[in-house]
Amino acid sequence: MKQTTADLILILIVLIWGSSYVAMKWGMDSFGIYSLIALRFSIAFCVGILVLWPSMSKIYLHTLASSAFLGFCFFCGFIFLLVGMETSPTTSAGFLMATTIVFIPIIQALVFHKIPNKFLIIAILLCLSGVGLLTIKEGQTIDFGTIICLIAALCYATQIVTTKWVLSSGENAVTIGVLQLGFTALFAIGPAFFLEMPLQTVTLTSGMIILYLAILCTLIGFVLQTVAQEFTSPEHTGLIFTLESVFAALFGYLLLQEVLPLHGYIGVILVFSGVIIAVRHGKSSGKKQNLTS
Repeated sequence: MKQTTADLILILIVLIWGSSYVAMKWGMDSFGIYSLIALRFSIAFCVGILVLWPSMSKIYLHTLASSAFLGFCFFCGFIFLLVGMETSPTTSAGFLMATTIVFIPIIQALVFHKIPNKFLIIAILLCLSGVGLLTIKEGQTIDFGTIICLIAALCYATQIVTTKWVLSSGENAVTIGVLQLGFTALFAIGPAFFLEMPLQTVTLTSGMIILYLAILCTLIGFVLQTVAQEFTSPEHTGLIFTLESVFAALFGYLLLQEVLPLHGYIGVILVFSGVIIAVRHGKSSGKKQNLTS
């Protein structure tokens, strides 16, 4: 797979994930945070095992360990995101999650001593400026929800960098992609059982929301992300993921009537510009990158 193809797959994924912010907001009307995560990832894992088992490789102890760590990153990221969304609008939460692009090169530099090229640096600055404009509100300081969403972004950045490292060590992308869903569900089941039982009556609407989140946003989204990441860099992944905030704002406007101010739309343009620069001019050398180089 070419890096451009992998980047385009990631763009499709973040389009789907952009809609998930609205779905999660609706889902929290019927389920607790832990229950929402447990149901979403349990269904995704079970369907993934049934459908993708022929494509999965033999499972070793190090495969389970890697999947468990990635699942823990997902679990923490979703907990912080959903808590943040309780006090922040869908649009703001989406754009705060785009700060993942800032944490990725920091982690890369600290852990792997890897510095992004000049095009990626320009793209990061554009995206960061755009996110800044999108989160500015007149007379408002950074609140609790903002801080929590930033912690969620750090968790996702850790997951993205670790995924690339795990795949570079020879792990099967589909196997890791499916198993991490199971571990995420496992981490959520305990708190859901002790803190949020019994569940409210599941309506047709809430059931459809869970299935949408589980199958399209989780199983297809996260497995494709893991496969695509094998052929692109963590920096590219993080930059493309800033589009998730743009799509979240779009769906927030269409479905929740959340409207951006003028400077917010300028921020959208900056984010799009940064991603375009990254995809067109920030290519890495070779088919795959070795993070230890």
